Amino acid sequence: MRRIVPLLLLALALATGCTRPPYAKPGAELSAVEDDYADCYSKASLTVNTPPFPDRPLSEVDRDADACMKERGYASKIRMF
Repeated sequence: MRRIVPLLLLALALATGCTRPPYAKPGAELSAVEDDYADCYSKASLTVNTPPFPDRPLSEVDRDADACMKERGYASKIRMF
């Protein structure tokens, strides 16, 4: 039982760190980065889910969202997954 609590806290900490967008921009607040990422990801998802459908939709969404974020001046950070 004593081991369960620290493991749960560790899992929660790791999960929290994975929820931030994998982009950074000098001077940009986290809320602005999150909003821009949500917008870019939504647009990319809409494009991929409109016919004709690509063979690799997840890769396409990632590529399009990445291009959108770079257009907005963001740089990619290291992804842990």
